[in-house]
Amino acid sequence: MFTDRVGIGDLNKLPAEYKEVLIHQLAANGEGELSAGDTYIDSFYPLAPNADERYVCAKFAAEEVDHFRRFAGLLRDLGVSLDHVVQQPKAARRYFAADSMNVVFTHWEERAAFSFLCELEGHFQIKEMVDSSYTPLTSVAASILKEEAGHFAHGVALMRAAAQTEVSKERAQAALERFYPLALDMFGRSDSRRAEAAVRWGLRKHTNAELRNLYKAEIAGHINRLGYRVPEDDPSRRKFV
Repeated sequence: MFTDRVGIGDLNKLPAEYKEVLIHQLAANGEGELSAGDTYIDSFYPLAPNADERYVCAKFAAEEVDHFRRFAGLLRDLGVSLDHVVQQPKAARRYFAADSMNVVFTHWEERAAFSFLCELEGHFQIKEMVDSSYTPLTSVAASILKEEAGHFAHGVALMRAAAQTEVSKERAQAALERFYPLALDMFGRSDSRRAEAAVRWGLRKHTNAELRNLYKAEIAGHINRLGYRVPEDDPSRRKFV
């Protein structure tokens, strides 16, 4: 595994694969952050039951869009622009081709399950970059990681609140069943060439399949502690096995 530390001035000394994989990683994560920000505004804000939760939705949306801005800034330094993505509908974005943010949300428990499942997925993805071989990325990832942890913690709080009544707990359990395979999809293809190359170049620590399995183990613990049932991982329900 590659263990050198790489600055922007070192890229021309490395094989082209390093820069290609780096650019794709930054673009995919940046696009995912922007789509999450859009989802907090277009889907969750209207469902919020009170002003406090509307404030949280707006705050998290701003943070997610700022995460996009930080990834876009790193790409801009590499001569790549993500400006066009801002005007694209979420469904048209291709670097982060997951379905989790392109579904219709109909009730607040679905917002709870989304943040609970998908914000932890984002936390796992960003944590991979904190010790990246590309040094300009490490501090950016570390600062984003703190905010993603807060987003997940709020998802936990919402799921705990939903468990207080039978009706809302049933809705929350149904939302877990619906979004669990979509959250697993967010890790990408198990046979991804780029993910394997990213590990080899020290841009991340785990392949998509490895990271998904680590996530499954951790999220199962959270689900059990909250008193919910862990959904079955049926690969036929997933887009990316």
